[in-house]
Amino acid sequence: MRFVLATIVLALTASFALAQERQPRRDLIIECMACHGDDGIAKDREVPHLAGQNYDYLLKQLRDFQRGRRPHKEMRVMSRLLTDFELAEIADFYARLPREPKP
Repeated sequence: MRFVLATIVLALTASFALAQERQPRRDLIIECMACHGDDGIAKDREVPHLAGQNYDYLLKQLRDFQRGRRPHKEMRVMSRLLTDFELAEIADFYARLPREPKP
């Protein structure tokens, strides 16, 4: 019974923490914005737009850059020290942005 109660408390605490973390830390996103734009719409034709992309796709790409499975020197460097939670925050941030930039 104690195990079940402890599991429930832990799950509730984690849910609360995730709700509090819904807005990603600005320091994580600010470096991404340099290339991918403030609104997730890149200004350079060689850089992909991230706004409104699928969360799972974005997270997989970030993990692949980090692990060297998808070669890209800058993205490998940018992602190398990020935790899985931070990668998820970044993917969530861009997935939630509208695909069309604000006028």
